[in-house]
Amino acid sequence: MKKVKKIFPALVVLSWLYVVFSMLQPVEIVAVHHDKFTTDILVKNFPLTNQRKIDWWKKNAGALNKKYPFILNESGETFWITIWDFKDGYQQEKPDDTTFFPSHSTDHLLCFEEIKAAERCIRKENWLMLVTRATTGTISYTMKGASYYQKTDGPLTLEKRVFDAH
Repeated sequence: MKKVKKIFPALVVLSWLYVVFSMLQPVEIVAVHHDKFTTDILVKNFPLTNQRKIDWWKKNAGALNKKYPFILNESGETFWITIWDFKDGYQQEKPDDTTFFPSHSTDHLLCFEEIKAAERCIRKENWLMLVTRATTGTISYTMKGASYYQKTDGPLTLEKRVFDAH
């Protein structure tokens, strides 16, 4: 019993240190893929909270646009940028073998045509955030469970979601 009393706090402290260490890791941009209408940014170590995700985007959008000038298309046009967790790396385009029922569908994958290797797809479930700009200049940030928008020079506002029971 005395060993358990010593081991349990040690495990709690180690777990806490691991979480803190993970949160302090800088975001790593692994790849950027662009087609005519959308941009996909593959990252590792993305922030966990919605506010930190938005803060990261605001802090890094200018630098990303310098390196990849197509991202923010400065002409005032709309843009559609999706940020993905690259934790699983690129995968081959093949049916999902993790489902209970056999399937021939590859709908669970987003594949990048410009990559000529067999491993050129990522899992859609690894979606982290969508950043869009409307022609009015309003920026929208959508994450699992919440959406925010910010009009030009306006405050960041949580979008109220209306659910229709019908």
